[in-house]
Amino acid sequence: MRSALGKRAEIVTALLLAAALLTGCRGSGSGSGGSAGPNGPLQLDSGPHGVAGAPSVLVPVDRKLAARDIENYRINKKRAKGPYKLQGVDLDGDGVGEALVLFEGKDWCKSTGCSLAIFKADGRGYKPVFRTVSVKPPVIVSREEHQGWRDLIVTSGGGRAPTRRVVLRFSGLGYPRNAMLEPEAQSSRPIDGQVAVAAPGGPNAPGAP
Repeated sequence: MRSALGKRAEIVTALLLAAALLTGCRGSGSGSGGSAGPNGPLQLDSGPHGVAGAPSVLVPVDRKLAARDIENYRINKKRAKGPYKLQGVDLDGDGVGEALVLFEGKDWCKSTGCSLAIFKADGRGYKPVFRTVSVKPPVIVSREEHQGWRDLIVTSGGGRAPTRRVVLRFSGLGYPRNAMLEPEAQSSRPIDGQVAVAAPGGPNAPGAP
């Protein structure tokens, strides 16, 4: 009798352990906001503005001036011409939009992601102030902030490196230079933020190609 009970206990324990392992596998690598992982659909808070009634952080920029200064930046960096995505975002809450640029040309990208640059308006145009490498869309502007600047949630990784959703936090001096080295974005609730640069196929499409 003891032997039968012992075997039954072992079976129950094994089943519980298998269930726990399965749950852990499903949860590992998941991005912020209770998403199904970097390749799963995002769960943003209700509406295009995140929390209902909250003002949008996406703002207009002078696209003509921004394009001129992005081109000058490309020339200074000695990179080949290529496509990029541009979105105006008020990251520091001063009411003036920064130009958030995700370069997509081959000179800016590796298997782990591309270069994300932020240009700040200086009265004459847009000055490049920060650049982060190994970034893939979607790029989400969070309502969380550090040192007065909004957090950015991006996808990073690929090839031999694991693909993860990570959070870029402003340090007081700038955003991190390499998204691959940043902590994974974890949350049990939907992301409170807005999509600034959508992944191919739309804002809720997979972040990694």
